[in-house]
Amino acid sequence: MPEVLSALIIGCGDIAGGYDEAGDERAVRTHAGAYRAHPNFCVTACIDPDDQRRQQFMAFWDISDGYPDIESCRQAGLGFDVASVCLPTDLHGDVLEDLLEMPIRAVFAEKPMTNDLVQSTRIVNAYADADRLLVVNYLRRFDGEIQSLKREIADGVWGALQSGSAHYAKGIFNCGSHAIDLLQFLFGPMRPVAVRRCLEDYQPDDPTLTAQLESEDGAVLDLIGCDSRLFFPFEIDLVMEKGRISLEDLGLKLRRRRVAQHPSYVHQTALDDGEWMDTEMPHAMENAVACIYEALINSAPLVSSGVTALASEKICAELKDMAVRDNRGVPV
Repeated sequence: MPEVLSALIIGCGDIAGGYDEAGDERAVRTHAGAYRAHPNFCVTACIDPDDQRRQQFMAFWDISDGYPDIESCRQAGLGFDVASVCLPTDLHGDVLEDLLEMPIRAVFAEKPMTNDLVQSTRIVNAYADADRLLVVNYLRRFDGEIQSLKREIADGVWGALQSGSAHYAKGIFNCGSHAIDLLQFLFGPMRPVAVRRCLEDYQPDDPTLTAQLESEDGAVLDLIGCDSRLFFPFEIDLVMEKGRISLEDLGLKLRRRRVAQHPSYVHQTALDDGEWMDTEMPHAMENAVACIYEALINSAPLVSSGVTALASEKICAELKDMAVRDNRGVPV
């Protein structure tokens, strides 16, 4: 019989389970939903200071134990295979450090780990020293279609990257880190070059920055900050040697266009209309939980870890420092 693993969910908001409580069967969007969908996980406890919300969460997801805070859970003497951290970012750091004092084998944390590079570095090192798995939910890394695209790029199907752009909103750490993490997943380490503009559409300490990055091969990528108060964009466009790749609709749609002879200009090659396809984003949370299970049971490698997340947070911090240094209007 496969081993059934126990899970603790900390924070009972939307990403913990709320998005799935409406009953949309087309996708699993939450930690509780993903654990329920996996045959070998069981959520056995949750933590939230709001008594009413905690009771609702326990009733909907059939969770036996609930606590108002980590200390009361720790005093109960319970241990867990995995703990999901589904809290606002400013609460992540202390909770991630507190979990090191509990009998927990792995932590599945929402991104970013923190907004403080020093604290995030300390946390990653502490988890490594404690031999604890730390998984960070940069969700698109768990998308099977994105993983296939990564293999295509690595195999030379598209040639080298010429240039790229990423539109995002709602904070360089909160959402910009998603774009940076995805670009590094596909192409390797990026280097921050310059900050062009600062926009405050989310939180004062997490500005939305328009900036330039550079790949190890010298390709320039534009990170374009938009105003989330108008609408929320997340789109990435990659111009390759042998075509063009676009990720749209918050990552739900992927388009591949290839070089072809132009039908009107017979001596000119251009791009064909390409093909749109659905990504596996609706199942990425399920894939993430499956990845954690395989890591715990079979020592499989992690797709998104504290180490990979820290690399993206470092670029966010460097861009923010650039904006402060260049007087782009970022609060110090």
